[in-house]
Amino acid sequence: MGLYRRGRIWWYKFKFTLKHADGRREYFELQRSAHTSNRRKASARNDAHRDALNEGRVHPLDPWPPVHQRQGTPTLREFSGEFLAHVRLHTKASTARFYAGCLGRILAFESLAESPLSEIGPERLDGFIAWRQAQKSGISLSAINGELRTLRRLLNLAAEWKVVDRAPVVHELPGEARRERVVSFREEARYLEAASASLREVAILAADTGLRPNSELFPLAWGHVHLETQPPYVHVAEGKSKEAVRNVPLTVRARGVLNLRRGDSQGSPYVFAGRGASGHLTTVQHAHERALGRAGLQPFPFYCWRHTFATRCAESGMDKFTLARLLGHSSPRVTERYYVHVTEPHVAAGFERFMEYLAERQIGAVPEVTRKVQ
Repeated sequence: MGLYRRGRIWWYKFKFTLKHADGRREYFELQRSAHTSNRRKASARNDAHRDALNEGRVHPLDPWPPVHQRQGTPTLREFSGEFLAHVRLHTKASTARFYAGCLGRILAFESLAESPLSEIGPERLDGFIAWRQAQKSGISLSAINGELRTLRRLLNLAAEWKVVDRAPVVHELPGEARRERVVSFREEARYLEAASASLREVAILAADTGLRPNSELFPLAWGHVHLETQPPYVHVAEGKSKEAVRNVPLTVRARGVLNLRRGDSQGSPYVFAGRGASGHLTTVQHAHERALGRAGLQPFPFYCWRHTFATRCAESGMDKFTLARLLGHSSPRVTERYYVHVTEPHVAAGFERFMEYLAERQIGAVPEVTRKVQ
């Protein structure tokens, strides 16, 4: 606790207890950049922040200094502490660690790290990308895109807090291999026939609910399964964002699987019990690979069952707002970009409907086409 330095910039850190009128207490650990390389000024800003909190002029989660009191636009390095403090409060621990790792690599590029946020644009972003690609450690495209997504979220937050007038557009690099495979119904039948009994049940729930495997499906607890309601549903109590908290209705097939597993649960609080410290299933990787081999299918990540669910929902005519809610996305744009992949049979069926539409409405016969034989 107290003052410390990151590079040339002073930071401060302290604990604060917020007392509510009803007697409740909330405990916070605040960590902020003082936005100065002068220790005396940093100490004064630390004291001013404490005074503002004690007097109730700001909330512990509010940015500090207040936007109207900022002296100039902070650099990326200076603002990074506020960004990390924000994501630690508003995302789960693994997501915050991901952002922290990405941001650490971004800040290693001094030209970008020392740039004021208002001066970050295409030229500086291209410089960062070129620098990352030139490194000899075999940097993957997905790693660079993860860093660009982190930078995009930081800049959007700065714009939301009015630190900058607007956030620049940050494009990811094309060509990244994503988990976008959509499993056909025929492939699904082959997979389920080749899978072990336990894997078959996990895969059915993945395909019929779209739950994220590692964070939502594998740790699903019986206390969040509601089979007697109409419609029956599972409740996702936590996830990678606040939008992930949701109720997901169950298909007839998924409800049947859960009824069977409830009878075999043997007192475990989890639908898919596991032997490890967590108490629940944590991976199906080996069983999944064996099933793919026995079924003679091209390999695909288990996560693709989530993409398959989303695409089937879209092809059935479900609107994008409902689908985004089912998937736990903050915006339908996320759903459209990453999860909906219209299949060729659906395109063909759609064009057939278009032909029927034209046949019912076009006036006049199809004109005869004549050809001259040379």
